[in-house]
Amino acid sequence: MDLIPYHKKSVLVIEDLAEMRASMKSMLGNMGVQSIESVNSGEEAMNKLRVNHYDIVLSDYELGRGKDGQQILEECRAANLIKAQTIFVLVTAAQTVEMVMGALEFEPDGYITKPVTLDILRTRLNKIIRTKDVYAEINRAIDNKDVTGALEACNRLAVERPRFALASYRIKGKVLLDVGRLQEARDIFETVLGIKRVAWAVLGMAKVLYRQGELEESRKLLEGLANSNAKFVEALDWLAKVLEAQGKYNAAQKVLETAVANSAKSVQRQQALARLAELNNDYPVMYRACRKAVGLGKNSFFNNPQMYIALAKSLQPKIVGGSLREQKLCITEAFSLLEMARTQFDLDGVSVLKASLVEAQTLFNSGKKTEGSLAYRAAQVQVDANPDLSLDDKLDILIVRLSFDDEATLKAYGDELLAQIKGDRRLENKYYSILENHLSEQPEERLALMKRRGEELMGRSNWEDAVDLYLRASELKNADTDVRIGAIKATIGLFASGHPDSARIATIDSLLSQLANLPESDARFPVVQRLQREWVEVTAVELAAQS
Repeated sequence: MDLIPYHKKSVLVIEDLAEMRASMKSMLGNMGVQSIESVNSGEEAMNKLRVNHYDIVLSDYELGRGKDGQQILEECRAANLIKAQTIFVLVTAAQTVEMVMGALEFEPDGYITKPVTLDILRTRLNKIIRTKDVYAEINRAIDNKDVTGALEACNRLAVERPRFALASYRIKGKVLLDVGRLQEARDIFETVLGIKRVAWAVLGMAKVLYRQGELEESRKLLEGLANSNAKFVEALDWLAKVLEAQGKYNAAQKVLETAVANSAKSVQRQQALARLAELNNDYPVMYRACRKAVGLGKNSFFNNPQMYIALAKSLQPKIVGGSLREQKLCITEAFSLLEMARTQFDLDGVSVLKASLVEAQTLFNSGKKTEGSLAYRAAQVQVDANPDLSLDDKLDILIVRLSFDDEATLKAYGDELLAQIKGDRRLENKYYSILENHLSEQPEERLALMKRRGEELMGRSNWEDAVDLYLRASELKNADTDVRIGAIKATIGLFASGHPDSARIATIDSLLSQLANLPESDARFPVVQRLQREWVEVTAVELAAQS
């Protein structure tokens, strides 16, 4: 095999321990490397990577305080700070699930396990470099933003070196996805899946389906991946995206919580979890995710004012219901976070508005009700004058308005929003999710809202959303017979429409058993009897398949 020209390679060593840095530099020197730079922290590494190009980056995974190797790699990928040709290798002694699964998301070129000797370093780097060289033509084209050249290079590699065909198709599919050539990407993934069911091709197909609006098919693929490998965090991230796009905010949050449990150090994942928790009125989870996102994102590409504003908002329940000491600390912190958002960033109009609304909430909740109301009215002027608000922004503002506006004003605003949403499934679900969560302390009003929404969904034959809503309602303490009947009707509609879901069978059987003692004098008794017969009919095929 040809010798690797290490004397032509530039290397960055990222290592917090001085002895290990010196050892790595000495070993690299013995291998012939002449251009070696080293840093002792993730922050220093990012400063170097923003201005310099390196052929090889060797980063310790654990770097003490500050960024670790995974975070460096995540930020480099997101900000395009390293070229496709650059080799990024993680050096680690900690064989933990979080490390392995977390870093794999961002595709390091390899790992070297401590203790590192000269022979180990040379052997591992030789193998990694020779593998990387196989894709050199493809990576050069990618770095030059030559899409056509990259695709042609992928085709040549697949033909000339068949053992790398699958890998070349993987790169080709990713390139096509990145430039939005979705149908071509879909053809690639379908071809691969026709040969072999590999996880990356399933994930790629799910991404294509998501972007083409085929959300249900995308969800099924991603759920299959997640069920086969619960540690596949990228599949969980995309499953959460699909569920959010379908308006299934509670389900999306649960999926992201699983992903965070497996790999907590991704800033983008924590930001997404915070957003969903806010929609679900889950302030404890929102607070934890915001706190983590702000800490991880500080001094990074991901640092943004929205997380400071969201963290200030997540403190509101503590300001209202915490101990006196906790209230004082949280009030001070909320105002400090809003000040940081305003002074450290050039806020756009929407962010200025959201900061003003959280400030009004903080004043109001801290007992300064007059000042809070005045601040809210001032922010409301901004709302009315801001033409850049998206429907998502307006729905986010609705969360705050629910605390301040009178019933008539809220109804007028809500009716206007629904007219603008015009039946968009995701936005409509978001709207009702906000209202439902707002009524969490008013159980009867909440249940009445859910019933009205359920009837509306069934009237449109939107069986899936109706099932999700009614089953959620059936878990409430004040769930009644009408809710259980609604859940059964909606699920029968779902099965009859050609979308049977075997996971629902046991739940509906349980609901039917709860209605078994309904007296014959009850006007709903014949309805339940009819639903029982229909349920037996629509589940017959599914039950036969299971047996």
